[in-house]
Amino acid sequence: MQRWHGPGGIAHVLRIGLPLLAGMGSITAMHLTDRIFLGWYSQDALAASLPAGATFFLLTSFFLGTAGYAGVLVAQHVGAGQTDKVGRVVWQGVWFALASFAPLILLALAAGPIFAAMGHPAEVRSLEETYYRVLMLGAGFMVLEAALAAFFSGRGLTRVVMCVNIGGAILNIPLNYLLIFGNWGLPSLGVAGSALATVTAWAAMAGAYGLLIFTRRNDGLYGVFRGRAFDRPLFARLVRLGMPGGAQVFLDVFAATVFIALAGRIGKAELTATSIVLSANTPAFLPLIGLSQGLAVIVGQSMGAGKPAEAVRAAGSAVRIMAIYMVIMAAVFLGFPDQLALIFSPNEADASFGAALAYCRPLFAWVVVLGFCDVVIHAAFGVLRGAGDTRYLMVAAALVSAFALVAPAWLAVTAFSFGVVGLWGVFAFYAAVMAVVLWLRCRGGAWQTLRLVRPAGDGH
Repeated sequence: MQRWHGPGGIAHVLRIGLPLLAGMGSITAMHLTDRIFLGWYSQDALAASLPAGATFFLLTSFFLGTAGYAGVLVAQHVGAGQTDKVGRVVWQGVWFALASFAPLILLALAAGPIFAAMGHPAEVRSLEETYYRVLMLGAGFMVLEAALAAFFSGRGLTRVVMCVNIGGAILNIPLNYLLIFGNWGLPSLGVAGSALATVTAWAAMAGAYGLLIFTRRNDGLYGVFRGRAFDRPLFARLVRLGMPGGAQVFLDVFAATVFIALAGRIGKAELTATSIVLSANTPAFLPLIGLSQGLAVIVGQSMGAGKPAEAVRAAGSAVRIMAIYMVIMAAVFLGFPDQLALIFSPNEADASFGAALAYCRPLFAWVVVLGFCDVVIHAAFGVLRGAGDTRYLMVAAALVSAFALVAPAWLAVTAFSFGVVGLWGVFAFYAAVMAVVLWLRCRGGAWQTLRLVRPAGDGH
């Protein structure tokens, strides 16, 4: 029972992390809604959604990671007793998010050459370009939503984040139904309709946060109006600490995008199988990210208060929770692979879909291996991000992605003619190496000496 109670105990981690887990679950529902509706629309639309979505996330991850790091800085200021500066921190994230609109719109214009380089079939490539372009044109709303969410997540009020995320996911469902298939007199937009539904949900979520944050009461407590001015030193700190974290996410997603692109080079059935299995893995993967975000809040508050021992205890509690959850998901993946794959069956499947189903069975076994590596990876992410050790995360992601996934996977497909099952084995090897590298950093304890914010009243 000692592990359950007290600061950093299981109950503490669950209180902060469960709402974020539920919020990530709603985002999971949003992604699954898109993929299921697109699978019903056509097999090509389903095949196109994963590489297009992964490329989108790759090119937005830097902006998203940097803006979202405002949550860690909020947590550190709360832990240090400097709550009057919370509004100022959030505003620096907002200014960064607003500045991101222009480069993200420019990236939307690069859809053609990006997907031409992947070498996917022409009918799939056209859909990839459309899906990516619409998402990227509205990506600034996603970055803005992440910056505004920091006001609540950094203070540990994660239930608000959960409610906003659930609201966005619920809104996304009827919008997909209306815009993909052209119901209620609207035109059938296919993949463009799915992307437009997602962008609309992001904008609605950002608007909801704005209504909740910018009140007279919050201005008195946290300076949400008084702190709106651009603060060059604080903005520089956000960028200095957030950019390596954003770059780390970018590098990880880049490696995964290369993996997906290589699966598409092997064949259409292999790409479809990879899309199905990664989509089905979303309910296992995203909740770990939610718990990792909750852990980062607890670590940030503990480090801001000068209590690293509480951060260490919270990390141990988070690993236990994640491991139990992954055992449950492993049982589902190994026990019901065919049933999971058939959820994504299109209304008019061609012969290659049967081949894709056959590939799904061994790929689900590889997903289980990946899942247990992800437990270690995301627990370590939470610890190191919360403490501010983002530069190490960036360097580790660069080296491990390059030498444990991108180069081996490229050689496996182009030089040694690996099939999709062997390619997934390379992906599992990458996850195992990353887990070991991050575990060693956490165990070394260097992160416990970092101080981003001095406690209130500390003159040093």
